Amino acid sequence: MSNDNGSGRRFGLSVIVLTHDEEVNIRDCLACLDWSDDVIIVDSGSRDRTLEIARATRSDVRVFEHPFTDFGDQRNWALDHSGPKHSWILFVDADERITEGCARAIRSAVGQPGGFVGFYLCSRSFFLGRWIKRCTLYPSWQLRLLKTGGVRFQKEGHGQREVTDGPLGYVAEPYDHYGFSKGLEHWIARHNRYSTEEVELIRRLRGEPPALGDLFKDPVARRRCLKRLAARAGCRPMLRFLYLYFLRGGFLDGRPGFDFCRLRVAHEIHITVKLHESEQAASAERNA
Repeated sequence: MSNDNGSGRRFGLSVIVLTHDEEVNIRDCLACLDWSDDVIIVDSGSRDRTLEIARATRSDVRVFEHPFTDFGDQRNWALDHSGPKHSWILFVDADERITEGCARAIRSAVGQPGGFVGFYLCSRSFFLGRWIKRCTLYPSWQLRLLKTGGVRFQKEGHGQREVTDGPLGYVAEPYDHYGFSKGLEHWIARHNRYSTEEVELIRRLRGEPPALGDLFKDPVARRRCLKRLAARAGCRPMLRFLYLYFLRGGFLDGRPGFDFCRLRVAHEIHITVKLHESEQAASAERNA
């Protein structure tokens, strides 16, 4: 990737990379950020060579350490304590790669009028050497580009949700996501933890009536409405497979798509069983 913005200079935008034991990813992640003149790592206690490799890859990288509680808290801490040099900030995970096209689109986005305080980005997810476009619900939007003071984050399930009153835009050019870069065993272990955190989210969403009008609004509002509807649905694992593999065309993603859909079904099974377990425990406590 070129390291300039068309004028021979790096672009004035701060990039924050959240890391934890990312020695297999951090070199390639930083290499695709050479167009930014301010790259920050916020590490949550890596025990491998993540930070050593990071400093060897890019000598001007700034490193901070903060214990991980949840993604929302980690992003807020980074905004408050890492001292970004620029008003526009891009959040990147270590297993993500900002492509040349995405970098150009980001530069264009932050320069456009409209008073935007942030932009949603989307990613291409790769599994077994292939972009699995359909069964990963592409494009799935996350707010990763934001202006200082315009956005905060709060915990939502295993991830986070943005909190802002300002206008938000979309960057259509995707970045690449290698969520299986540490192997399938690591992915499964991580999603086992995620399924536990999703139980609390589902219980909350069941208490929030969906606004069906949101189905006809922007993509983010539509996704949140669908989440509320899905929280009330029975047979969630089966519905998940039917939706991803048939309705969204996962069968067109070949064998990797089929395997990915099965992994998502297993994740849904874990969520539903853990939800049932928590409901039984709550009932037993009430009746004690």
